[in-house]
Amino acid sequence: MKLSTRLLLPLLATVATVMTAFAVWAVRQRALTLTGQAERETQAYALALGLAIEFAYRDPTPKGIQEIIDRVSRERTIYGVLVYDADGSVQYASEPPGIPPAGGEAAELVRSSVVLGTVASMRRELDGQEVYSVIRPIRDPLSRVIGALEVAQPLSFLDAQIAQTRQRFILNTVTLLFALTILILWLTRQMVSKPLNRFVAAAQALGSGELTHRIGRPQAGRELAELADEVNRMASHLEGARSRLVAEGEERLDLERRLRQTEKLAALGNLSAGLAHEIAAPLHVIRGRAEQLLRRADIDAATDRNLRIIVEQIGRITVIVRNLLDFTRRREPRFDDIDAGEVICAVLEFLDGEIGHAGIGIEWEGTRNVFIRGDRDLLYQVFTNVFMNAIQALAPLEPGTARITVRTTETDVATSSSKADRAIIRIEDNGPGIAPELLPEIFEAFVTTKSTGGTGLGLAVARSIIEEHDGTITASAGKNGGAVFRIELPAASSRVSAHV
Repeated sequence: MKLSTRLLLPLLATVATVMTAFAVWAVRQRALTLTGQAERETQAYALALGLAIEFAYRDPTPKGIQEIIDRVSRERTIYGVLVYDADGSVQYASEPPGIPPAGGEAAELVRSSVVLGTVASMRRELDGQEVYSVIRPIRDPLSRVIGALEVAQPLSFLDAQIAQTRQRFILNTVTLLFALTILILWLTRQMVSKPLNRFVAAAQALGSGELTHRIGRPQAGRELAELADEVNRMASHLEGARSRLVAEGEERLDLERRLRQTEKLAALGNLSAGLAHEIAAPLHVIRGRAEQLLRRADIDAATDRNLRIIVEQIGRITVIVRNLLDFTRRREPRFDDIDAGEVICAVLEFLDGEIGHAGIGIEWEGTRNVFIRGDRDLLYQVFTNVFMNAIQALAPLEPGTARITVRTTETDVATSSSKADRAIIRIEDNGPGIAPELLPEIFEAFVTTKSTGGTGLGLAVARSIIEEHDGTITASAGKNGGAVFRIELPAASSRVSAHV
Protein backbone atom coordinates (compact mmCIF):
# COMPACT_ATOMS: atom_id res chain seq x y z
CA MET A 1 0.00 0.00 0.00
CA LYS A 2 1.30 3.43 -0.94
CA LEU A 3 2.24 5.93 1.73
CA SER A 4 -0.37 8.39 0.48
CA THR A 5 -3.09 5.74 0.91
CA ARG A 6 -1.87 4.89 4.40
CA LEU A 7 -2.07 8.55 5.36
CA LEU A 8 -5.36 9.14 3.59
CA LEU A 9 -7.49 6.27 4.97
CA PRO A 10 -7.14 6.95 8.73
CA LEU A 11 -7.48 10.68 8.20
CA LEU A 12 -10.64 10.32 6.12
CA ALA A 13 -12.07 7.84 8.63
CA THR A 14 -11.41 10.30 11.47
CA VAL A 15 -12.91 13.22 9.57
CA ALA A 16 -15.95 11.16 8.55
CA THR A 17 -16.53 10.06 12.15
CA VAL A 18 -16.20 13.60 13.50
CA MET A 19 -18.42 15.04 10.78
CA THR A 20 -21.07 12.32 11.32
CA ALA A 21 -21.17 12.91 15.07
CA PHE A 22 -21.36 16.64 14.50
CA ALA A 23 -24.12 16.18 11.92
CA VAL A 24 -26.20 14.03 14.30
CA TRP A 25 -25.81 16.62 17.06
CA ALA A 26 -26.50 19.52 14.69
CA VAL A 27 -29.62 17.83 13.23
CA ARG A 28 -30.94 17.12 16.72
CA GLN A 29 -30.33 20.71 17.75
CA ARG A 30 -31.94 21.89 14.54
CA ALA A 31 -35.01 19.71 15.24
CA LEU A 32 -35.31 21.12 18.75
CA THR A 33 -34.97 24.65 17.43
CA LEU A 34 -37.53 24.18 14.67
CA THR A 35 -39.97 22.47 17.05
CA GLY A 36 -39.67 25.32 19.50
CA GLN A 37 -40.18 27.83 16.72
CA ALA A 38 -43.25 25.91 15.46
CA GLU A 39 -44.76 25.78 18.94
CA ARG A 40 -44.19 29.48 19.52
CA GLU A 41 -45.60 30.25 16.10
CA THR A 42 -48.72 28.15 16.81
CA GLN A 43 -49.17 29.88 20.16
CA ALA A 44 -48.87 33.26 18.44
CA TYR A 45 -51.48 32.22 15.86
CA ALA A 46 -53.75 31.02 18.63
CA LEU A 47 -53.33 34.27 20.60
CA ALA A 48 -53.99 36.46 17.59
CA LEU A 49 -56.92 34.35 16.38
CA GLY A 50 -58.35 34.22 19.90
CA LEU A 51 -58.34 38.00 20.18
CA ALA A 52 -59.98 38.33 16.77
CA ILE A 53 -62.73 35.85 17.75
CA GLU A 54 -63.28 37.53 21.13
CA PHE A 55 -63.89 40.83 19.32
CA ALA A 56 -66.21 39.05 16.91
CA TYR A 57 -68.23 37.60 19.86
CA ARG A 58 -68.87 41.09 21.20
CA ASP A 59 -71.24 41.65 18.31
CA PRO A 60 -74.80 40.68 19.42
CA THR A 61 -75.08 38.74 16.20
CA PRO A 62 -71.50 37.35 15.64
CA LYS A 63 -70.51 37.36 12.03
CA GLY A 64 -67.37 36.49 10.16
CA ILE A 65 -66.00 33.96 12.68
CA GLN A 66 -66.22 31.16 10.12
CA GLU A 67 -64.61 33.34 7.50
CA ILE A 68 -61.78 34.24 9.92
CA ILE A 69 -60.94 30.66 10.79
CA ASP A 70 -61.21 29.59 7.13
CA ARG A 71 -58.80 32.28 6.01
CA VAL A 72 -56.37 31.38 8.80
CA SER A 73 -56.52 27.67 8.02
CA ARG A 74 -55.49 28.35 4.42
CA GLU A 75 -51.98 29.12 5.67
CA ARG A 76 -49.54 26.33 4.82
CA THR A 77 -48.36 26.10 8.39
CA ILE A 78 -51.94 25.78 9.83
CA TYR A 79 -53.53 22.34 9.81
CA GLY A 80 -56.94 23.48 11.12
CA VAL A 81 -58.94 25.58 13.60
CA LEU A 82 -61.83 24.62 15.98
CA VAL A 83 -63.97 26.94 18.09
CA TYR A 84 -65.77 25.34 21.11
CA ASP A 85 -68.69 26.77 23.08
CA ALA A 86 -68.92 26.82 26.86
CA ASP A 87 -70.07 23.18 26.90
CA GLY A 88 -67.03 22.00 24.93
CA SER A 89 -69.01 21.34 21.76
CA VAL A 90 -67.62 22.38 18.39
CA GLN A 91 -69.27 25.61 17.34
CA TYR A 92 -67.10 26.51 14.35
CA ALA A 93 -64.61 24.37 12.34
CA SER A 94 -62.24 25.25 9.50
CA GLU A 95 -62.90 23.89 6.04
CA PRO A 96 -61.74 20.45 5.15
CA PRO A 97 -59.41 18.80 5.65
CA GLY A 98 -59.73 20.63 8.99
CA ILE A 99 -59.41 18.76 12.25
CA PRO A 100 -61.97 16.48 13.94
CA PRO A 101 -63.50 17.47 17.28
CA ALA A 102 -61.29 16.87 20.26
CA GLY A 103 -61.64 13.54 21.93
CA GLY A 104 -59.89 11.74 24.70
CA GLU A 105 -56.98 13.78 26.04
CA ALA A 106 -57.87 16.68 23.71
CA ALA A 107 -61.46 16.80 25.11
CA GLU A 108 -60.11 16.90 28.68
CA LEU A 109 -57.83 19.79 27.77
CA VAL A 110 -60.75 21.66 26.13
CA ARG A 111 -62.93 21.21 29.23
CA SER A 112 -60.04 22.29 31.44
CA SER A 113 -59.51 25.39 29.32
CA VAL A 114 -63.27 26.27 29.43
CA VAL A 115 -63.67 25.63 33.11
CA LEU A 116 -60.39 26.89 34.44
CA GLY A 117 -59.49 29.39 31.68
CA THR A 118 -56.02 27.86 31.17
CA VAL A 119 -53.97 27.59 27.97
CA ALA A 120 -52.94 24.05 27.03
CA SER A 121 -50.93 22.46 24.26
CA MET A 122 -50.37 18.93 23.07
CA ARG A 123 -49.20 16.74 20.22
CA ARG A 124 -51.49 14.32 18.53
CA GLU A 125 -51.70 12.39 15.29
CA LEU A 126 -54.43 13.28 12.78
CA ASP A 127 -54.90 11.26 9.59
CA GLY A 128 -51.46 9.76 10.03
CA GLN A 129 -49.88 13.18 10.42
CA GLU A 130 -48.43 14.55 13.65
CA VAL A 131 -49.72 18.00 14.61
CA TYR A 132 -49.17 20.44 17.46
CA SER A 133 -52.35 21.92 18.98
CA VAL A 134 -52.80 24.94 21.22
CA ILE A 135 -56.06 25.29 23.17
CA ARG A 136 -56.81 28.61 24.81
CA PRO A 137 -60.05 30.06 26.33
CA ILE A 138 -62.30 32.65 24.66
CA ARG A 139 -63.46 35.39 27.02
CA ASP A 140 -66.20 37.98 26.88
CA PRO A 141 -65.61 41.65 27.72
CA LEU A 142 -66.09 40.77 31.41
CA SER A 143 -63.27 38.16 31.17
CA ARG A 144 -65.69 35.28 31.55
CA VAL A 145 -64.84 32.14 29.59
CA ILE A 146 -67.46 31.61 26.93
CA GLY A 147 -65.67 28.98 24.92
CA ALA A 148 -62.30 27.70 23.69
CA LEU A 149 -60.17 27.90 20.56
CA GLU A 150 -57.94 25.10 19.18
CA VAL A 151 -55.28 25.87 16.54
CA ALA A 152 -53.39 22.87 15.09
CA GLN A 153 -50.11 23.19 13.17
CA PRO A 154 -48.66 20.24 11.19
CA LEU A 155 -45.16 19.10 12.09
CA SER A 156 -44.49 17.53 8.67
CA PHE A 157 -42.69 20.66 7.44
CA LEU A 158 -40.30 20.17 10.36
CA ASP A 159 -39.41 16.73 9.02
CA ALA A 160 -38.79 18.26 5.59
CA GLN A 161 -36.52 20.94 7.01
CA ILE A 162 -34.67 18.39 9.17
CA ALA A 163 -34.26 16.16 6.11
CA GLN A 164 -32.85 19.14 4.17
CA THR A 165 -30.48 19.87 7.05
CA ARG A 166 -29.39 16.23 7.10
CA GLN A 167 -28.83 16.24 3.33
CA ARG A 168 -26.87 19.48 3.61
CA PHE A 169 -24.60 17.97 6.27
CA ILE A 170 -24.13 14.82 4.19
CA LEU A 171 -23.26 16.93 1.15
CA ASN A 172 -20.86 19.06 3.20
CA THR A 173 -19.23 15.94 4.63
CA VAL A 174 -18.80 14.35 1.20
CA THR A 175 -17.46 17.62 -0.24
CA LEU A 176 -15.04 17.99 2.67
CA LEU A 177 -13.85 14.39 2.31
CA PHE A 178 -13.37 14.87 -1.42
CA ALA A 179 -11.48 18.14 -0.91
CA LEU A 180 -9.33 16.55 1.82
CA THR A 181 -8.61 13.59 -0.46
CA ILE A 182 -7.46 15.86 -3.28
CA LEU A 183 -5.46 18.07 -0.89
CA ILE A 184 -3.81 15.15 0.90
CA LEU A 185 -2.95 13.41 -2.37
CA TRP A 186 -1.44 16.64 -3.75
CA LEU A 187 0.47 17.41 -0.56
CA THR A 188 1.69 13.83 -0.32
CA ARG A 189 2.85 13.94 -3.92
CA GLN A 190 4.59 17.29 -3.55
CA MET A 191 6.04 16.88 -0.06
CA VAL A 192 6.60 13.13 0.19
CA SER A 193 6.32 11.20 -3.09
CA LYS A 194 8.47 13.48 -5.25
CA PRO A 195 11.27 13.84 -2.66
CA LEU A 196 11.19 10.08 -2.04
CA ASN A 197 11.35 9.44 -5.78
CA ARG A 198 14.45 11.62 -5.92
CA PHE A 199 15.92 9.62 -3.05
CA VAL A 200 15.11 6.36 -4.89
CA ALA A 201 16.71 7.72 -8.09
CA ALA A 202 19.76 8.80 -6.09
CA ALA A 203 20.04 5.37 -4.46
CA GLN A 204 19.78 3.67 -7.86
CA ALA A 205 22.38 6.04 -9.34
CA LEU A 206 24.77 5.51 -6.44
CA GLY A 207 24.16 1.77 -6.60
CA SER A 208 25.05 1.75 -10.29
CA GLY A 209 28.31 3.59 -9.57
CA GLU A 210 27.26 7.13 -10.57
CA LEU A 211 28.80 8.71 -7.49
CA THR A 212 28.63 12.25 -8.92
CA HIS A 213 24.82 12.18 -8.60
CA ARG A 214 23.46 14.64 -6.06
CA ILE A 215 19.96 15.29 -4.67
CA GLY A 216 18.56 18.81 -4.86
CA ARG A 217 17.72 20.09 -1.36
CA PRO A 218 13.92 19.66 -1.07
CA GLN A 219 11.81 22.50 0.33
CA ALA A 220 9.14 20.15 1.68
CA GLY A 221 10.52 19.96 5.21
CA ARG A 222 13.61 20.22 7.31
CA GLU A 223 13.79 16.47 7.93
CA LEU A 224 13.88 15.61 4.20
CA ALA A 225 16.37 18.42 3.58
CA GLU A 226 18.65 17.04 6.30
CA LEU A 227 18.27 13.54 4.82
CA ALA A 228 19.19 14.90 1.36
CA ASP A 229 22.27 16.60 2.86
CA GLU A 230 23.33 13.35 4.50
CA VAL A 231 22.83 11.37 1.26
CA ASN A 232 24.85 13.96 -0.68
CA ARG A 233 27.54 13.87 2.01
CA MET A 234 27.65 10.09 1.80
CA ALA A 235 27.89 10.28 -2.01
CA SER A 236 30.77 12.77 -1.68
CA HIS A 237 32.58 10.42 0.71
CA LEU A 238 32.01 7.49 -1.66
CA GLU A 239 33.21 9.54 -4.61
CA GLY A 240 36.31 10.57 -2.71
CA ALA A 241 36.95 6.98 -1.65
CA ARG A 242 36.55 5.78 -5.24
CA SER A 243 38.88 8.53 -6.47
CA ARG A 244 41.45 7.47 -3.92
CA LEU A 245 41.05 3.84 -4.94
CA VAL A 246 41.38 4.76 -8.61
CA ALA A 247 44.44 6.87 -7.86
CA GLU A 248 45.94 4.04 -5.83
CA GLY A 249 45.14 1.61 -8.64
CA GLU A 250 46.78 3.90 -11.17
CA GLU A 251 49.79 4.22 -8.90
CA ARG A 252 50.00 0.45 -8.66
CA LEU A 253 49.71 0.15 -12.44
CA ASP A 254 52.38 2.81 -12.84
CA LEU A 255 54.59 0.94 -10.40
CA GLU A 256 53.98 -2.26 -12.35
CA ARG A 257 54.85 -0.49 -15.60
CA ARG A 258 57.99 0.91 -14.03
CA LEU A 259 58.85 -2.51 -12.69
CA ARG A 260 58.46 -4.00 -16.15
CA GLN A 261 60.51 -1.12 -17.52
CA THR A 262 63.18 -1.80 -14.89
CA GLU A 263 63.17 -5.47 -15.81
CA LYS A 264 63.56 -4.57 -19.48
CA LEU A 265 66.36 -2.16 -18.68
CA ALA A 266 67.98 -4.79 -16.51
CA ALA A 267 67.83 -7.18 -19.44
CA LEU A 268 69.22 -4.40 -21.61
CA GLY A 269 72.04 -3.93 -19.13
CA ASN A 270 72.86 -7.61 -19.25
CA LEU A 271 72.76 -7.52 -23.04
CA SER A 272 74.92 -4.40 -23.12
CA ALA A 273 77.45 -5.99 -20.81
CA GLY A 274 77.78 -8.88 -23.24
CA LEU A 275 78.07 -6.61 -26.26
CA ALA A 276 80.46 -4.12 -24.71
CA HIS A 277 83.50 -6.30 -25.18
CA GLU A 278 82.52 -7.11 -28.76
CA ILE A 279 81.95 -3.44 -29.63
CA ALA A 280 84.86 -1.93 -27.70
CA ALA A 281 87.67 -3.61 -29.63
CA PRO A 282 86.50 -2.62 -33.17
CA LEU A 283 85.80 0.91 -31.93
CA HIS A 284 89.31 1.22 -30.56
CA VAL A 285 90.74 -0.02 -33.83
CA ILE A 286 88.62 2.45 -35.87
CA ARG A 287 89.47 5.31 -33.57
CA GLY A 288 93.19 4.44 -33.62
CA ARG A 289 93.26 4.33 -37.41
CA ALA A 290 91.37 7.63 -37.64
CA GLU A 291 93.75 9.31 -35.22
CA GLN A 292 96.71 7.88 -37.16
CA LEU A 293 95.34 9.38 -40.38
CA LEU A 294 94.81 12.72 -38.61
CA ARG A 295 98.53 12.84 -37.81
CA ARG A 296 99.41 12.74 -41.48
CA ALA A 297 100.47 16.07 -42.89
CA ASP A 298 99.24 15.53 -46.46
CA ILE A 299 95.49 15.26 -45.79
CA ASP A 300 93.16 17.97 -47.06
CA ALA A 301 90.71 20.00 -44.97
CA ALA A 302 87.61 17.95 -45.87
CA THR A 303 89.30 14.68 -44.98
CA ASP A 304 90.57 16.20 -41.75
CA ARG A 305 87.01 17.32 -40.84
CA ASN A 306 85.49 13.91 -41.60
CA LEU A 307 88.18 12.10 -39.62
CA ARG A 308 87.62 14.35 -36.61
CA ILE A 309 83.88 13.68 -36.81
CA ILE A 310 84.63 9.95 -36.86
CA VAL A 311 86.84 10.22 -33.80
CA GLU A 312 84.27 12.38 -32.00
CA GLN A 313 81.37 10.08 -32.77
CA ILE A 314 83.34 7.00 -31.75
CA GLY A 315 83.84 8.75 -28.46
CA ARG A 316 80.09 9.37 -28.24
CA ILE A 317 79.36 5.73 -29.08
CA THR A 318 81.69 4.74 -26.30
CA VAL A 319 79.79 7.03 -23.93
CA ILE A 320 76.45 5.54 -25.05
CA VAL A 321 77.70 2.00 -24.48
CA ARG A 322 78.98 3.05 -21.08
CA ASN A 323 75.61 4.62 -20.26
CA LEU A 324 73.81 1.45 -21.28
CA LEU A 325 76.11 -0.48 -19.00
CA ASP A 326 75.42 2.03 -16.21
CA PHE A 327 71.61 1.79 -16.50
CA THR A 328 71.41 -0.88 -13.86
CA ARG A 329 73.45 1.36 -11.54
CA ARG A 330 71.27 4.48 -12.32
CA ARG A 331 74.15 6.92 -12.70
CA GLU A 332 73.11 10.45 -11.84
CA PRO A 333 73.48 12.98 -14.69
CA ARG A 334 76.25 15.54 -14.42
CA PHE A 335 74.33 18.81 -14.63
CA ASP A 336 75.76 21.94 -16.11
CA ASP A 337 74.45 25.10 -17.77
CA ILE A 338 74.24 24.24 -21.46
CA ASP A 339 72.69 25.62 -24.62
CA ALA A 340 70.11 23.14 -25.89
CA GLY A 341 70.16 24.83 -29.30
CA GLU A 342 73.90 24.19 -29.55
CA VAL A 343 73.36 20.51 -28.69
CA ILE A 344 70.65 20.25 -31.37
CA CYS A 345 72.95 21.89 -33.93
CA ALA A 346 75.68 19.37 -33.07
CA VAL A 347 73.22 16.51 -33.52
CA LEU A 348 72.05 17.89 -36.90
CA GLU A 349 75.65 18.24 -37.99
CA PHE A 350 76.31 14.65 -36.93
CA LEU A 351 73.26 13.47 -38.88
CA ASP A 352 74.01 15.73 -41.85
CA GLY A 353 74.81 12.78 -44.10
CA GLU A 354 71.53 10.95 -43.36
CA ILE A 355 69.55 14.19 -43.68
CA GLY A 356 71.12 15.08 -47.00
CA HIS A 357 70.74 11.53 -48.35
CA ALA A 358 67.00 11.51 -47.56
CA GLY A 359 66.54 15.03 -48.97
CA ILE A 360 65.01 16.29 -45.71
CA GLY A 361 64.56 20.02 -45.14
CA ILE A 362 65.23 21.40 -41.67
CA GLU A 363 63.20 24.38 -40.44
CA TRP A 364 63.98 26.11 -37.16
CA GLU A 365 61.44 28.36 -35.46
CA GLY A 366 62.08 30.42 -32.34
CA THR A 367 65.37 31.22 -30.66
CA ARG A 368 68.37 28.93 -31.14
CA ASN A 369 69.83 29.82 -27.76
CA VAL A 370 67.80 27.92 -25.17
CA PHE A 371 69.78 27.60 -21.97
CA ILE A 372 68.99 24.69 -19.70
CA ARG A 373 70.55 22.78 -16.88
CA GLY A 374 71.49 19.29 -17.97
CA ASP A 375 74.00 16.69 -19.01
CA ARG A 376 75.26 17.54 -22.51
CA ASP A 377 76.13 13.98 -23.52
CA LEU A 378 72.85 12.49 -22.26
CA LEU A 379 70.75 15.18 -23.95
CA TYR A 380 72.82 14.73 -27.12
CA GLN A 381 71.78 11.09 -27.02
CA VAL A 382 68.11 12.06 -26.52
CA PHE A 383 68.03 14.45 -29.49
CA THR A 384 69.93 11.95 -31.62
CA ASN A 385 67.33 9.25 -30.93
CA VAL A 386 64.42 11.60 -31.67
CA PHE A 387 65.93 12.95 -34.91
CA MET A 388 66.92 9.46 -36.07
CA ASN A 389 63.30 8.33 -35.60
CA ALA A 390 62.13 11.29 -37.68
CA ILE A 391 64.71 10.67 -40.41
CA GLN A 392 63.80 6.99 -40.66
CA ALA A 393 60.08 7.89 -40.80
CA LEU A 394 60.71 10.44 -43.61
CA ALA A 395 63.07 8.25 -45.63
CA PRO A 396 60.31 6.72 -47.82
CA LEU A 397 59.07 10.19 -48.91
CA GLU A 398 60.15 11.90 -52.10
CA PRO A 399 63.36 13.93 -51.58
CA GLY A 400 62.55 17.58 -51.15
CA THR A 401 59.09 16.93 -49.68
CA ALA A 402 60.22 15.67 -46.25
CA ARG A 403 60.54 18.26 -43.54
CA ILE A 404 61.56 18.44 -39.88
CA THR A 405 60.54 21.53 -37.91
CA VAL A 406 62.31 22.45 -34.68
CA ARG A 407 60.59 24.93 -32.36
CA THR A 408 62.35 26.10 -29.21
CA THR A 409 61.15 28.51 -26.54
CA GLU A 410 62.63 29.54 -23.24
CA THR A 411 59.31 29.57 -21.38
CA ASP A 412 55.92 27.98 -21.91
CA VAL A 413 53.11 30.46 -21.31
CA ALA A 414 50.56 27.63 -21.34
CA THR A 415 51.98 26.10 -18.17
CA SER A 416 51.19 27.17 -14.64
CA SER A 417 53.27 29.80 -12.85
CA SER A 418 54.99 27.11 -10.79
CA LYS A 419 56.54 25.80 -14.04
CA ALA A 420 57.11 29.07 -15.83
CA ASP A 421 60.92 28.64 -16.04
CA ARG A 422 60.84 25.76 -18.45
CA ALA A 423 62.40 25.28 -21.86
CA ILE A 424 60.25 23.72 -24.56
CA ILE A 425 61.68 21.90 -27.59
CA ARG A 426 59.26 20.61 -30.24
CA ILE A 427 60.50 18.37 -33.03
CA GLU A 428 57.83 17.82 -35.69
CA ASP A 429 57.97 15.93 -38.99
CA ASN A 430 55.51 15.50 -41.85
CA GLY A 431 55.93 11.77 -42.10
CA PRO A 432 53.32 9.03 -41.72
CA GLY A 433 53.05 9.66 -37.96
CA ILE A 434 52.50 7.18 -35.14
CA ALA A 435 49.49 4.87 -34.97
CA PRO A 436 47.08 6.10 -32.24
CA GLU A 437 47.12 2.73 -30.50
CA LEU A 438 50.92 2.95 -30.13
CA LEU A 439 51.04 6.48 -28.68
CA PRO A 440 50.42 5.40 -25.03
CA GLU A 441 53.31 2.90 -25.13
CA ILE A 442 55.74 4.47 -27.61
CA PHE A 443 58.24 5.18 -24.82
CA GLU A 444 58.19 1.62 -23.50
CA ALA A 445 61.31 -0.44 -23.99
CA PHE A 446 61.36 -2.75 -27.04
CA VAL A 447 58.35 -0.98 -28.62
CA THR A 448 59.14 0.09 -32.19
CA THR A 449 57.29 1.35 -35.25
CA LYS A 450 60.10 0.58 -37.69
CA SER A 451 59.17 -1.96 -40.35
CA THR A 452 62.84 -2.82 -40.78
CA GLY A 453 63.04 -4.04 -37.20
CA GLY A 454 64.40 -1.56 -34.65
CA THR A 455 65.46 -2.40 -31.13
CA GLY A 456 62.77 -0.22 -29.54
CA LEU A 457 65.24 1.17 -27.02
CA GLY A 458 65.86 4.70 -28.30
CA LEU A 459 62.76 6.41 -26.99
CA ALA A 460 62.78 4.37 -23.77
CA VAL A 461 66.32 5.58 -23.07
CA ALA A 462 65.31 9.12 -24.06
CA ARG A 463 62.42 9.18 -21.59
CA SER A 464 64.59 7.81 -18.80
CA ILE A 465 67.16 10.55 -19.41
CA ILE A 466 64.56 13.32 -19.61
CA GLU A 467 62.91 12.16 -16.38
CA GLU A 468 66.30 12.22 -14.67
CA HIS A 469 66.49 15.87 -15.79
CA ASP A 470 63.14 16.58 -14.05
CA GLY A 471 61.59 17.01 -17.47
CA THR A 472 58.92 15.39 -19.64
CA ILE A 473 58.79 14.03 -23.15
CA THR A 474 55.52 13.31 -24.97
CA ALA A 475 54.53 12.17 -28.43
CA SER A 476 51.42 13.18 -30.35
CA ALA A 477 50.01 13.41 -33.84
CA GLY A 478 50.69 16.59 -35.82
CA LYS A 479 47.90 18.80 -37.14
CA ASN A 480 48.81 17.95 -40.74
CA GLY A 481 49.98 14.40 -40.11
CA GLY A 482 53.38 13.28 -38.93
CA ALA A 483 54.58 13.06 -35.35
CA VAL A 484 55.36 15.71 -32.75
CA PHE A 485 57.78 15.16 -29.88
CA ARG A 486 57.57 17.76 -27.12
CA ILE A 487 60.43 17.92 -24.64
CA GLU A 488 60.14 20.10 -21.55
CA LEU A 489 63.24 20.77 -19.44
CA PRO A 490 64.04 23.13 -16.54
CA ALA A 491 65.62 26.41 -17.66
CA ALA A 492 69.18 27.12 -16.57
CA SER A 493 68.17 29.86 -14.11
CA SER A 494 65.98 27.50 -12.06
CA ARG A 495 68.71 24.86 -12.01
CA VAL A 496 71.38 27.37 -11.00
CA SER A 497 69.27 28.64 -8.10
CA ALA A 498 68.63 25.08 -7.01
CA HIS A 499 72.36 24.29 -6.84
CA VAL A 500 73.66 27.42 -5.14
